[in-house]
Amino acid sequence: MERATQGTAQRGTYGIGERQPSRFLGSLSEEAREELLSIGSRRQYPPGAKILVEGAPADCLMLLETGYVKVTRKRTNGHEALIAIRAGGDVVGEMAVIDGAPRSATVTAGEDIDVHVIQRRATQKFLGKYPEATLHIMRLSNCRLQSANSWRIVFGEFPVRVRLARVLAELAENHGESIGSHTLICVELTQSELAALIGSGERAVQHALAGFRDAGVVRTRNREMAVLKPDRLRAIGLLPPIGR
Repeated sequence: MERATQGTAQRGTYGIGERQPSRFLGSLSEEAREELLSIGSRRQYPPGAKILVEGAPADCLMLLETGYVKVTRKRTNGHEALIAIRAGGDVVGEMAVIDGAPRSATVTAGEDIDVHVIQRRATQKFLGKYPEATLHIMRLSNCRLQSANSWRIVFGEFPVRVRLARVLAELAENHGESIGSHTLICVELTQSELAALIGSGERAVQHALAGFRDAGVVRTRNREMAVLKPDRLRAIGLLPPIGR
């Protein structure tokens, strides 16, 4: 499929309920950003590579340069549940580096990614020199916590259909690519991952998706998902129209 290069939605960080908060690198001063990028090493990972593992020691911080990653945590039954998506310009593994606790989640490459890796000691030295960076990390952490708390309320107030519409609308906004009048979601998610994101069962997601397809709101094909009627999807999710 040929994809348009113009009108592409900016791909940013995504977590349950987040609406593209400021990317970490973009929030730093030019001086701080250049120094941070000078003290680490650049690595590349293929799709499926686990770049951080839940429970492992916090030995480094990672800056995502290109691509996206999936953030998962283990359930009590041992299965991993998707809790967030992060993309280029974002940071992962930052809190464990600051507080020294083991990794609280596993981070897996969703596609080919470029990552800037900064060891813990170098990170702490950098944060001591640039307090602004520490402040931005704390703000980012607070934003993610507020987002998670907001979604706990949504889980209890709204049915699966509304929650799924919200997630798909935000995925299209934050990780979408315009192709004519449609928006292709540039993140591959299984139905079980969508179910984990919205706190529901997989069968309920299948039923809701079927309804969206029948109504011409979304299209699924060959592991791709496109939003055909964004305003209708947002209305189902009880979200304001785009631009408001």
